[in-house]
Amino acid sequence: MRLMTSRGFHALGLAAVMTTAMAGGARGQAAAPAAPPPAKTSYTGDLGYVSATGNTELSTLNADEKIIRTDGRWIFTELAAYVQGETNHQQSANLTTGALRVDYAWAPRLGGFVGVTYTRNPFAGYNRRFDEIAGARWRVLDDPDDSLSFDGGGVLTQQTDVDSMHETFPAARVAGNYKHAFTKAAYFQQLVEYIPDLKMGGAYRVNTASAVVAPISVHMGIKVSYVVNFNNRPPPTFGTTDRTLTTGVQITW
Repeated sequence: MRLMTSRGFHALGLAAVMTTAMAGGARGQAAAPAAPPPAKTSYTGDLGYVSATGNTELSTLNADEKIIRTDGRWIFTELAAYVQGETNHQQSANLTTGALRVDYAWAPRLGGFVGVTYTRNPFAGYNRRFDEIAGARWRVLDDPDDSLSFDGGGVLTQQTDVDSMHETFPAARVAGNYKHAFTKAAYFQQLVEYIPDLKMGGAYRVNTASAVVAPISVHMGIKVSYVVNFNNRPPPTFGTTDRTLTTGVQITW
């Protein structure tokens, strides 16, 4: 009886140890955080060219590229764009743009961002303009077919005009971005940006960009975009509104 009892206690003790170890392992597995989604990188490039001869000599070239890398919380965006135009062998358009932006998601629909944009457009009155932005982003919609987000924050603008006049001024910034996907590769996108000058009362800028993309293959499509840049107080002798219509081939990877 004593031998049986001793063996019984040993068996019960071994079972208790194994049960405790298994329970601890199960708790450890349950408490382990979910693995973050894998980082993704997407690339988009556009290229368009128009040439006309005869009574009018006209040529335009537009090219731009965009790279986005995200890991679920961080989003890194880089873009560059160039538009060149000649009419009767005289330059009539020369627009260069480059931008960097970093977004961080505090919550699934809320986040913050910082970024900088460089623009050169002598036909709008300035040789260079830096817009340094910061603020918060709100994703109102984040569905596969429809997405809508709003930015709110501030801008520090540093601009050098074609007459070498330099100015630096703060501004507020409100922007919206809407995208509707007709299919996986066909979509419509609308961007709107309002920038009121906080230094010069009553001065403001409005920028809009509309784009439609129709696919012709898995990685290639036709893109039509229309950009409007409005400045109610441009440099002297320059107009308030610039409009740019571009068409071309888009490559996505």
